[in-house]
Amino acid sequence: MTGGVLMANEGRFSKVELETVPRAAPAQEQDAWPNLDEHGCVRMGDDEFQQGLYDSALTSYSRALRFNRNLPSAWVGQIRCLICLGEYPEAVTWSDRALERFKNNGDLLACKGLSLVLRGDVMEGMEYMDGALEQRSATAWVWLARGEALLAARQPEPNVNRCFLKAIELAATAWEVELRVGMAYNRAKLYARSQPHLLSAIQKAPTNPLALYHLGLAFEGLGDKRGAAGYYQRAITARRSFTEALTALERVRKRGFFATLRGKG
Repeated sequence: MTGGVLMANEGRFSKVELETVPRAAPAQEQDAWPNLDEHGCVRMGDDEFQQGLYDSALTSYSRALRFNRNLPSAWVGQIRCLICLGEYPEAVTWSDRALERFKNNGDLLACKGLSLVLRGDVMEGMEYMDGALEQRSATAWVWLARGEALLAARQPEPNVNRCFLKAIELAATAWEVELRVGMAYNRAKLYARSQPHLLSAIQKAPTNPLALYHLGLAFEGLGDKRGAAGYYQRAITARRSFTEALTALERVRKRGFFATLRGKG
């Protein structure tokens, strides 16, 4: 760790920069956040994260840490972004670096535990999940991460469901946890389980593009191509450049077209 700067050289590590407070840029180069302090950057990262803008959120959390490296919420935000981007080895690495600073932080232990499980190191990962629960007052994120880890490890569903329900109970904004629960079930291809959680999230956040997209995935997984297309279209309306939703909409339309041709044949 040289000069107190942690910066990766490859991949998304280039977004995870932890310099001290950035120098003021020339007037013509000022970015769009001139009035945001570290807490404002975390709030921006949270908003981007809940919309599925993980690269942007990663940058926002990293900016917060450039102001103040002693923000566990920003560390957790960064690592959750890496997890959602499928960068599990990087998520483990940054969990380790965060835990050097906050040794017994339950949220960070949960980050490392889930990253390890999703990387394939189930036994070690569950040990970290157990450690997270041993800390005082486990948060909604700890329970959510544990549920996701159990689901990924194909553990009994009642145990998974218990964790998810506890996370929803503890969440300040339950729809965000319902969204993540639905996404976890979608990843496991348990679409009948994901659908109710995603519908609940949509009731509270009807224009959230990520929720709309994942509800489309649930409908598609259950064989309802028309319903899926409707939610994909709504996701694209909410975010014009939503590449995954555009691809999914094209996919279900093509399948519907070929199904029609087979029916006529």
